[in-house]
Amino acid sequence: MDISSDFLNLLIGQWELTGQMSTTPLQQAVTAQWVLENSFIELHFTSTLPASESQPPYQAIYFIGYDEREDTFVMHLLDTFGAGYSRVIGLGKRDGNSIPFVFQYPEGPFVNRLIWESGTQSWTFELTYERDGQVRTFATKHMKRRQ
Repeated sequence: MDISSDFLNLLIGQWELTGQMSTTPLQQAVTAQWVLENSFIELHFTSTLPASESQPPYQAIYFIGYDEREDTFVMHLLDTFGAGYSRVIGLGKRDGNSIPFVFQYPEGPFVNRLIWESGTQSWTFELTYERDGQVRTFATKHMKRRQ
């Protein structure tokens, strides 16, 4: 395996995710595994909070891969918000222990920065977007291994 695969291997396993999306608390179970002949890592997110009557429980699937020719990571993000947000893929270059995946939506860039926290052997997701020239936080998520 190459250095990019070694970095992605750190995602493999069972995780507990907690965090905040605006004022909404997040709590999810996450499973990560290699799929499609080890071309992508699939992360499957399932909310563990009780569902509201107006919305089904949140689910998402991320596919993360590495394009050697372009030295670029790609992220396909599919979730219960529907196909409209899935038509754009995130592209990112590794920056130390993080990969900032930039999604170029028509309304402006959205960044899902995946950060490996080596000291705690955990991951942080920092999700930001730009509007009116200002970077704003969409969500912050922390993922630790399930015990």
